[in-house]
Amino acid sequence: MNTPELKLGLKSISSLLPSEEHCEKHANYLANRIAENRVWTHPLLIDMHTNVILDGHHRYSAAQTLKLKQIPCLMIDYNSPAITLSSWRDGEHYDKSQVISTALAGKLFTKKSTKHKLNFSLPLAYELPIEILMGGVS
Repeated sequence: MNTPELKLGLKSISSLLPSEEHCEKHANYLANRIAENRVWTHPLLIDMHTNVILDGHHRYSAAQTLKLKQIPCLMIDYNSPAITLSSWRDGEHYDKSQVISTALAGKLFTKKSTKHKLNFSLPLAYELPIEILMGGVS
């Protein structure tokens, strides 16, 4: 399978649309770890056409808690067969159009409903100083 069109970049937090609920306790834990280490290490996975968050809701919430202005995102064409959708829950099934339409309507799936998988290897390792995400460094 060919690697789909991907783009790694910074997105304004206010431009992102969550699609799923998250555990506030875990999001607070992440916010504390990020604040303590002063680095961001994993991008959110988002649809490049709608800015709907596919993976990274806890990181998104942590970024909001830390009052970051922007966040690293891996943008992918969600219609690509290189990304698949399943559920963490037995017996539940979703399709990609449901994920997008639910998020665009301002609604959220319950936490750990959707499971996204990239069907290719993507080695990403970085430590981005959070000052850049706060808007303090250009």
